[in-house]
Amino acid sequence: MPVDEGLDSVYDRAGFGASVPRGSRPALVVVDLTRGFTEPGFPSGADLTAEVTAAAALVAEARRRGIPVIYTAISYTPAEADGDAVAWLRKAPGMRALREGSEAIALDPRLEQRESDHLILKKGASAFHGTSLAALLTSLGTDTVVVCGATTSGCVRATAVDAVQSGFNTLVVREACGDRAQGPHDAALFDLQAKYADVVGLDEALAYLADEDLRTVGQPALADLGDVPATSRWVRSGPVRLHVLDYGPSDGVPVLVLPGITSPAVTMDFVARELTDLVRPLVLDVRGRGLSDDAPDYDLASYAADVEAVVDGLGLRDPILFGHSMGARIAVRAATRRPYRGTVLADPPLSGPGRAPYPTTLDAFLGQLAQARRGTDADEVARSWPRWPRREQELRARWLSSCSRSAIAATHAGFESEDFFDDWPKVPAPAYFLYGGASPVVTADGAAEAAERNPSAELVEIPGAGHMIFWDEPEAALGALREALRKLL
Repeated sequence: MPVDEGLDSVYDRAGFGASVPRGSRPALVVVDLTRGFTEPGFPSGADLTAEVTAAAALVAEARRRGIPVIYTAISYTPAEADGDAVAWLRKAPGMRALREGSEAIALDPRLEQRESDHLILKKGASAFHGTSLAALLTSLGTDTVVVCGATTSGCVRATAVDAVQSGFNTLVVREACGDRAQGPHDAALFDLQAKYADVVGLDEALAYLADEDLRTVGQPALADLGDVPATSRWVRSGPVRLHVLDYGPSDGVPVLVLPGITSPAVTMDFVARELTDLVRPLVLDVRGRGLSDDAPDYDLASYAADVEAVVDGLGLRDPILFGHSMGARIAVRAATRRPYRGTVLADPPLSGPGRAPYPTTLDAFLGQLAQARRGTDADEVARSWPRWPRREQELRARWLSSCSRSAIAATHAGFESEDFFDDWPKVPAPAYFLYGGASPVVTADGAAEAAERNPSAELVEIPGAGHMIFWDEPEAALGALREALRKLL
């Protein structure tokens, strides 16, 4: 668009035009690509064939990666369309054709709407105004909104501005946005790029959606939370937002549960439920997993700082730390930094410099993650974990894609570079060390060294259990955990 010669310097001096961060949990918002806008035969329409084609490519890539797709549509009741109650319709009476039940508000037939997609009906320009869109995006764990649709100068611009004002990083896809005239289209994109969003090309948007490290939480996974008898709580550890499932009771002795390398909080639900008569379990989505944020660092010091942030942020008095696998290593590091009521470990990786490597390779972890991201089910999970209860196989299938590839890779590297036995002898009593009798992670020699290096700790073998002691032998492992917790109360 033509601009005056001093415009660039004015905007530079104002500090406009910085790049928007690309998060790892995007959602695609397709604004008003209904027939009333995409077909010139309607009063409010124009020929948006090229824009709909571009949007369809975005939808296809989002679906391939399990990224949420949210459609929006303007829809007026007969009373609104025929009356004088909607101020916008006084200014733009051609919009009165967008009546509920009419062809004008139907999604463009060149786009496909599936049952897994979301639909937001609205009365104004912004898809956020008077709707549940902000709450929906938050519940989906979204950190970045990718916007396309019509019209660029109206509903797209208003939606993008409100997305930023609602706290989401925002991208607007140039080729997938259309308007009735070129001037308003260009001006809107210029203003959005300067002050609110990154205006990106279709190829860049598709590459972003195809990024292998994008984390996804699908609607079936979110529905699992409706069956969990816990309250979601949020804490900040520096810039990282951490999600915690609090099972109560509020007056119970708090037990902060720290899961393993590919275990979001919800996968420990079956353990937490069995403890509420005894303690107050709070299960952390460790950074880079579940609904917690990605982070720049995934070392033990950063994980331990998160533990302190949760304890302080939720006001947990004299808590117990309980961790499984990676979570046990985190608990050990945290226990060396400040006092806790006690520490319970479940089959911690004993690997480190100069020691045998962690028995599960990084390629194995990433292969399972790839399965989850392309779409897996409990039957496929069962081929890797045949001893697990069916519900736990189902949760694994639905939630593994919420784990960051970078978090898994960095943590796995930490299993080799950070020595468990540097911290373990410093963990004060009381401490309990549960391990699987058939675990490849804590071997008989490893258990003997753990007992020797921290003689005040009590070691308990779970006969017949592998590394996943609660999944392999639920009754025995839960019994041992409950006994350890009783001794700490």
